[in-house]
Amino acid sequence: MMHCNKTISGTNILPKSKTDEPNKNIDDAPILIKKYPNRRLYNTSTSSYIVLDDLVELVKSDKPFEIRDTKTDKDITREILNQIIFERETGKGGFHFPLEVQKQLIGMYDDTYAKLMPGYLKESLDVFAAERERMKSTMENVVEQNTKAMMQFGQDMVRQNMEIFQKSWELFGNPASSRGSSPTSSDDVKNETSDPMASETKESELDSLQEQINALQERLKDLSK
Repeated sequence: MMHCNKTISGTNILPKSKTDEPNKNIDDAPILIKKYPNRRLYNTSTSSYIVLDDLVELVKSDKPFEIRDTKTDKDITREILNQIIFERETGKGGFHFPLEVQKQLIGMYDDTYAKLMPGYLKESLDVFAAERERMKSTMENVVEQNTKAMMQFGQDMVRQNMEIFQKSWELFGNPASSRGSSPTSSDDVKNETSDPMASETKESELDSLQEQINALQERLKDLSK
């Protein structure tokens, strides 16, 4: 008996097996955390034992995970998270649920509208989280703008101090336009050091500049008396 595969223009139209299709949900699958009878938690994605603080980091990083009891195979994610909340609420780091809020939550369990509470709390926390991100972004922009403003302020102060020094220099009969009467700029130093003739007279010019600075200091002392 002959067997043949149906083809159209040389293309095999046999259905693909499930193994041929890529699994697109592997990355989206929650991390499996196993809880052993000795109360230790085991992260199957990292092949390592973890503690409650590690679960907190998973929550903050928004990574989905599921905690299962190895003995009963029961999903105990909520129980473990409740344990984390209890430890945080009773610890030294402060609390999120004031006494009156705790009373209201307890009273809601037997209320007619109790089923509305989970959805209401989730929506409220989602709004709070979005507002928190907006405030965080605003604060980062303010800090960035203030940093730029402080840098600009520092540059303006340096420029103003240089202008005051030059005016003081001119006030005591030392015009800034005359050569050697004011501090040498970086461009002047660069040009002079590249010129052999200028390098020979550099030392004498520095001595002259020092003498003028000393004279200016003496005059300032006389004015302060």
